[in-house]
Amino acid sequence: MRGLACAVRLSVMLVALSWLAGCAAPGPSAHPAWEPVPIQEFGNVAGKLEGLMTRLPRATEDDWVRVMIHPDGAYEFASYRTIGVFTGKGTLELTDGTVKATSERGVATLGLYQADDRRLLRVVGVTKDGLKYEADLAPAR
Repeated sequence: MRGLACAVRLSVMLVALSWLAGCAAPGPSAHPAWEPVPIQEFGNVAGKLEGLMTRLPRATEDDWVRVMIHPDGAYEFASYRTIGVFTGKGTLELTDGTVKATSERGVATLGLYQADDRRLLRVVGVTKDGLKYEADLAPAR
């Protein structure tokens, strides 16, 4: 179960790496008009991304995730938890304007969003055990 959650976290991190430097995840009052942007190639999301990953329904602890997405779709991630660091890597799949990461532990879908000149990568994942996760990742500073 821990491995699947980590795989989902990795997927979330990968998508987030592509955002512009200095961008932050949206808050309810920060930028209410976040619009989806189709991902045409891995280069649209390549880079270093980071943010909080939350288990749904909301758990008491969030995990900080960092993802590196490469222009060829390869990615690496690290999830920082109170019990330690979980890392992984893989290759993303691009389909119909979204990016997907699949592993033996679960599946994560990554979508790109933009408001003004800010971007974020929204990651939604499900483990083989049925645990759901989500994260909004922004370019790492």
